[in-house]
Amino acid sequence: MHSNNFEASISRAAAAALALVIVSVAGASTVHADTDVPLGAKCPSLYALGVQGTEEGAQEAGISSDSGALGQMFGPLAAAAGDLLQRAYVPYGSGQDGTALPYDDAVTATTEDLEQMAAQVVTRCPDTKIAAAGYAQGAPAVAAFAARVGAGNARIGADQVAGIALLANPNRATDTPVLPGRPGATIPSAAPGTAGQSVAAIKLLNPALSGAGIAAPTTNGYGALVGRVADLCVAGDATCDAPAGGRLATAAANIAGRSDLRDPIAAVSTIAQALASTVYTTAVNVVNEDLAGTSLDQLSYQPAKPLGQRLAEASNPATAPPGPDDALAALFKIGTIGLNAVVSVAQKVFTPATVAELATVGMANPWAAVAALGAKLATAVVELVPPQTASRWINEAFTAITGTITDRSELYTLASSAQYSDTTGRHDSYQTVSTTPDGRSALTATADWFTALARDLAATATSRTPPLPETSTPTTAPTTTPAAPTSTALTSGP
Repeated sequence: MHSNNFEASISRAAAAALALVIVSVAGASTVHADTDVPLGAKCPSLYALGVQGTEEGAQEAGISSDSGALGQMFGPLAAAAGDLLQRAYVPYGSGQDGTALPYDDAVTATTEDLEQMAAQVVTRCPDTKIAAAGYAQGAPAVAAFAARVGAGNARIGADQVAGIALLANPNRATDTPVLPGRPGATIPSAAPGTAGQSVAAIKLLNPALSGAGIAAPTTNGYGALVGRVADLCVAGDATCDAPAGGRLATAAANIAGRSDLRDPIAAVSTIAQALASTVYTTAVNVVNEDLAGTSLDQLSYQPAKPLGQRLAEASNPATAPPGPDDALAALFKIGTIGLNAVVSVAQKVFTPATVAELATVGMANPWAAVAALGAKLATAVVELVPPQTASRWINEAFTAITGTITDRSELYTLASSAQYSDTTGRHDSYQTVSTTPDGRSALTATADWFTALARDLAATATSRTPPLPETSTPTTAPTTTPAAPTSTALTSGP
């Protein structure tokens, strides 16, 4: 776990409750949501479609209102690209009666809605290209759409898609590079029919992430769209970078398997809620209030409150979580003392006898003192207090955690990963953690990339025309790649 991930996670001791977005669907229509695509007076160079996760947006916001994490990208994108770009959101899948669908069914329904909306755009605006971005639960739907287009099995051709961005993709396969299918590449391919002058300035970081998404991969590649698909995952986000076969993945699978929705991201957030108040609040308070001294020979454990009282306070839902300043103060103290240790077991390790031993050994041989502390940490017991909540999901998460985690040394890593990957943690990390060499976040880099695509496309267009009259779009996918529009000679990007 990187230190920035740790700082982000420890400062958020209470995860927000996960709410499913319910989308109304009319009658027996084959469309799963309101997918009438808004178009302006003139066709844009690029039309961007966003697919939010279940915790994003609001039903009443409509498909044109910026909200959630993608709203943090689409708002600046619209401002930067101006009238070269138009945008809309694809509501996350729900059944015809408006109820939330199980995870796999929701992804399938949302993929179909995304494809239909894209087909509507290119039918009425043949020279307009499509870009799509998916976040969290929305990313698998966008990935499935890209795979269909790349294989020639969609209602639009690969030459009509300029770029695809997947953020916090729970279906990300292990060791996936930032541009899937292009190991080592960091600059996206140009939009079809363009020289890619603006896109050439976009450079993404390509971190070596050996973890994988919390859900199984569902695509075998992106075919003709390789180079135009970016998979952006912040290191340590268990949504897309969970250790393969790790305890977190197992615990999340246990929770998802007990839910009718079987949603792996919801399971991660639920695990975070079950762990947050006991592990983090107790750890920060113990370090900040009970440990004294700035070096091993000065270290002392002086509890201001009994440990039992601290655990009881930590497990109380009314307890305010530690703020960022408290968390950073705890990290600073641990760093100053020189202990890169599992803070959540500090209360079990720093007994008066241990402190005396560390002080004696540390003055003569600091490295031996650190080794002695490490041995005590390895045998320490991490105490978890069952969450005081009526939520069935959170209670089941606690049961899954205590029944799944047999190696106590992994529990703190599990807690850090889960907390970092909850709703609030993901939002913050994809707005702040660098994804480019110049420090741009994943959401900002995606906005920059889509803006560059729009500018490159505008540079090749002779004029922008009004949209054609509304017509019905096909309801089944063709078996071959649709022919390119005849109004402009296009070629696939590199």
